[in-house]
Amino acid sequence: MYKFCTTERNNAKANEYETKAMLYLSSFRKDSNEIDAFLVDCFNDITGSNQEVTKLWDVQSKNVKSLNPTKIGTALITLFQNYISNIDFTHFILFMPKLKEMYLQDETMTIYTIDNFHEKHKVKITEGLKKEYLRRNSNTANQTEIEEFLKKIYFVVASENKVEYIKNIIKFKNIVSIEDTFFVSIFDEIRDKQTQLKNIDIEGKIIEFAKEALQFEKTIHRNDIDILIINRFVGVDLFSNRMIPNLFLEEIKEYDQEERKDIIQECNAALSRVIFNKNNKKHFWIFFESIISILRNSKCEAPRQIYQEMKSKSVKIPLLLDELSVIYLISILKESLENDN
Repeated sequence: MYKFCTTERNNAKANEYETKAMLYLSSFRKDSNEIDAFLVDCFNDITGSNQEVTKLWDVQSKNVKSLNPTKIGTALITLFQNYISNIDFTHFILFMPKLKEMYLQDETMTIYTIDNFHEKHKVKITEGLKKEYLRRNSNTANQTEIEEFLKKIYFVVASENKVEYIKNIIKFKNIVSIEDTFFVSIFDEIRDKQTQLKNIDIEGKIIEFAKEALQFEKTIHRNDIDILIINRFVGVDLFSNRMIPNLFLEEIKEYDQEERKDIIQECNAALSRVIFNKNNKKHFWIFFESIISILRNSKCEAPRQIYQEMKSKSVKIPLLLDELSVIYLISILKESLENDN
């Protein structure tokens, strides 16, 4: 049994850190591809999960500039209580600012374990955790459980730059003309969606298995983030029931109205399969960047001509996209860029 307790109502800076923690899980880790969803303010500030919700990455974020070892121990309480709960968590992470004091053996590290702290500071972390556990539970924590828990914790130093978290998802290499404000606006939109989910109250709710937490609808899926980013580049909701792009009409002018609808649906389905293919995400972003780059520099007007230019430049097109679906995407992106200008 797992009972959800009262959760914090954080300020804007704390919410920003929780968004950074989520985006850290989504693209900065070697195992990020295993994470399909993010549970917001359920088990902790953010908890990543695989599709089956059988593997959990539990994160407590702490945006406190003056963190000392005792305060670090206090901040670990939610992670520790999850560690000793009936729910099986796979990873435990404290997401925090860079420590200013001389607490660490190697201050250059941005991800480290308890062993990176000097011995006297390890003791203070333990004491801080014990004291907070006693305050919350009115009994003493098991020393062996605390020792085993502290061996499992990873301390992750957050970047102060919002832009870095968005750029790391899309991994664009060559486009330099996109203003940082564009990426900041995407970050802020993700943060706002996350904050909305925080406001859903689940205090006192009880579950037996982690997957039952999905019923509270406090979940952001990895695909939600990808689609949001793509939609901001495209300028519209890519998968909404939209009118046919004017530039695409030339390609389907021979078909009747119903056939055109079917073609658009098939193009969207092909794009969806590529975007949601988490095992080939990097390839998609490289392809997407290539289209934008060519559109910004090409003298061609017709989407089919631009498609041929892509072919001549050996742009690697995802296997799940046929010729027509690529031309459809080119049409949407070209119209969007022209509207921006």
